[in-house]
Amino acid sequence: MTPSQIYVVVVILFLALVFISIKNSKPKRLSVLASIAFGLIVAGIVFGENRLIGYSLLAVGIILSAVDAYMKSKK
Repeated sequence: MTPSQIYVVVVILFLALVFISIKNSKPKRLSVLASIAFGLIVAGIVFGENRLIGYSLLAVGIILSAVDAYMKSKK
């Protein structure tokens, strides 16, 4: 197996574990900040051909998601 195939298998297993743990909890709505972060990350993937724009959108999305997680941990 190539390293990229191993990476894909690990990510799929991780996502399966996350979905199993989420299935047992009651659903929660995304906050506004998390929704914006998710949108920016998806936009960064879509505009990935232009690396400056793609990576910038991804970076801002990741920063916003970290801020959202920090704000939720304080509550």
